[in-house]
Amino acid sequence: MAKYTFEEIKNLLLKSINENRIEAELKLIFEDKSYEYMIIIYDDHCSFQRCGSLEEQSREYSFKTLDLLYKAKLVDDIVLERDWNKIKKFDCMDFEMLGYW
Repeated sequence: MAKYTFEEIKNLLLKSINENRIEAELKLIFEDKSYEYMIIIYDDHCSFQRCGSLEEQSREYSFKTLDLLYKAKLVDDIVLERDWNKIKKFDCMDFEMLGYW
């Protein structure tokens, strides 16, 4: 089971951009995927992508809100709403620097 709920992560991402003006990059590691994935928060949208070498990376999929991203079918058939409990690790240097965790 994921260490944080989507609502907790959503609140931290929004806090980082709205209060601290930091475009936080949150890495997600799933128990059933061999790649790392990333959510990035921006002033006017958010994105999701697969990380890795140039050949492994996906394009950045943009969404108007984190809620839309959460419900969307993403790269590698990930749907965060369905697959959230498969996340085994969250990593975000920005959250660490801001003292969020």
